[in-house]
Amino acid sequence: MTENSSKNEFNLQSTVSFLSRHKLILILIFILGTTSIGLLSLFLPNYYKSQVVLMPADSNAVSKAVLSQMDNYDVLSYGKEKDAEYLLELLGSSTIISKTATKFKLDEHYGIKEEKGKNKSDKLNQRLVSNIKVKRTENLGVKLTVWDTDPQYAADIANYMTEQMQILRNDMKRAKMDSIVNTLTASRDGLAMEISRLADSMSRMTKEKKIFNPDMMSDRISQEMAKQIALGNNAGVKRLEDMLGTIGESGPQIISIREQLKMKIETLKVWDEKLEQVRVDAKSNIPTDFIIDTAYPADLKDKPKRTIIALIGGISCTLIAIFVLILREKKQALKK
Repeated sequence: MTENSSKNEFNLQSTVSFLSRHKLILILIFILGTTSIGLLSLFLPNYYKSQVVLMPADSNAVSKAVLSQMDNYDVLSYGKEKDAEYLLELLGSSTIISKTATKFKLDEHYGIKEEKGKNKSDKLNQRLVSNIKVKRTENLGVKLTVWDTDPQYAADIANYMTEQMQILRNDMKRAKMDSIVNTLTASRDGLAMEISRLADSMSRMTKEKKIFNPDMMSDRISQEMAKQIALGNNAGVKRLEDMLGTIGESGPQIISIREQLKMKIETLKVWDEKLEQVRVDAKSNIPTDFIIDTAYPADLKDKPKRTIIALIGGISCTLIAIFVLILREKKQALKK
């Protein structure tokens, strides 16, 4: 019992001995496996890679980038982590993917046009997932990688997706800005109407009461009345007293309307400035991102790596052969 255990014990010496006994077979299997799998890999199509590298902008608002009065704001600064995440979501959106598939007829290009229904959709999605990759770089950039059997196709798809991403982002911005413009315009028009109403009311009261500046008129009439009292002009004093009474009665209302009118005019100026900024942003079509590298047709294939495939295949065949040889020796030992 002890002798059988010692014979079957696994150690480095027994392993080296085992490999030495079967080295010719293993070498032959490795060569045959590597050669055959390498030849089979020749039937795999060549895929070419094209890449677009983007850096998100900190802001795509012209009003913030140009009209801003902040001295510490850098117009050309790069975006933050959330901006890169936005780009990832947009590039991977079904809107851009479906537009790309329709534009380049990818179902026909991938040879699945004859498929129907869900099977066609599933196969197309699988090919798109394997051939189009979007990921974030270490420096908060975004890299779009496209593989295709046609290098020009790969470059065109990558550039088209980048272009459509910028169009989609501008469309989203414009839709939001149009809504804001409509809301601000309605509010601004209401404020302008209120100013016009107050101005008409103040103009009507000043004409009826002949009071154009209650504060100044009150001071002047008081000074004049003091003179008339000193002169003993009772009729003049009476007339001035009536005028002071009219000012005391209507003056506060005129002053109130004047102050309201002044505040609303100041508010309207601010409103017009903000509205103009939003209109500039709504009408602008500036690039939303910095394109670091545009896609171009690759001269050399990117995959498959036939050498690596052949080596892995040869090693796998050799490991399988070792396993089979071990089982064979175990079986022979049990028979003995």
